[in-house]
Amino acid sequence: MKRSNWNMKEQSQFLLKLGELLEFGYPLAEAIQFLMLQHSKKKEADLRRSISELRSGNPFHSVLTMMNFHPQLVHFIYFSEAYGNLPKALQEAGLYWGQRNDDIEKLKKMFLYPLFLIFFVTIVFYMMKTVLLPKIQHLFQTMNAEETLLLQIIISFVTLLDLLPYLLVFGIIVYLLLHLFYLKKLPPFKRQSLLLRIPLLGTFIKLYETHFFASQLSGLLAGGLSINESITLFEKSGVQPFYHDVCQLIRNELTEGKPLDAIFRDLPYFEKRLSIITANGQKSGRLEQELYMYSRFILDQAEEKMKFMMQIIQPALFSLIGLVIVSIYLAVLLPMFSLMKGL
Repeated sequence: MKRSNWNMKEQSQFLLKLGELLEFGYPLAEAIQFLMLQHSKKKEADLRRSISELRSGNPFHSVLTMMNFHPQLVHFIYFSEAYGNLPKALQEAGLYWGQRNDDIEKLKKMFLYPLFLIFFVTIVFYMMKTVLLPKIQHLFQTMNAEETLLLQIIISFVTLLDLLPYLLVFGIIVYLLLHLFYLKKLPPFKRQSLLLRIPLLGTFIKLYETHFFASQLSGLLAGGLSINESITLFEKSGVQPFYHDVCQLIRNELTEGKPLDAIFRDLPYFEKRLSIITANGQKSGRLEQELYMYSRFILDQAEEKMKFMMQIIQPALFSLIGLVIVSIYLAVLLPMFSLMKGL
């Protein structure tokens, strides 16, 4: 997908406002012309071209493609044009995509803190190696004193950190080679099964996949599409080969008469509660709402798990830093006290 002049938040707001104008009775081209006054010159040029395309007889979804809107949004509007109420679908798409953008920002913030913590710890150890330890070694040399065993251990430990960048590069190269020559050639289901077996990471992958699938399916159903139409759209969206195969499997089993909740229950790639939520949603006639609320719950659950991990990792890292610093002081002060006693 080419880079768009519209970020995800702007795409959602544009569709939401456009849907509201259509509900007020504006023709599509006039509604876009009205919104053109509220945007920058780059976006104004996109909207001017879109009006020209519409007046030439092109459908709205192809206009969005020309504007480089997200492919899933384009597919959503395509089905809505064919089967649904376009003003309502535009508003649903705008609301859903706005919420999806907020979810993505929330995930980014969730992972930002551990990255900052790792960066901070790395800086502390780097300062110890390049500033503090050389001065301590120089002090021992000046005093003609032998380095204590504790100091030697600390120096060896910190020196090992020099290998960390090389180990990271080596790990990345190994992963890329595995992905290129092994994982990429595996069938999507088998590759996903291997990823889910990774300790700890597999839990987060399953939560993410469940959140993504439930939120996407909820948005499609909220746009007025049936379950079969939604699954078909998901299959053709080209998001990932995994989702293509999952949706193809679901569609085939739906054709054979298997209930949707039973299909989800037999799929090992999603959280088990997805099946229960689907059954409840179909009984109550509010499947899209149930899936949406469940996707929000999954996101909160992932955030809670990340916070719990941080509650363990953060004290452990700071304790390690504190232990090393105290050990350095002891390694310096103890021999100095010995020297002073000998004077």
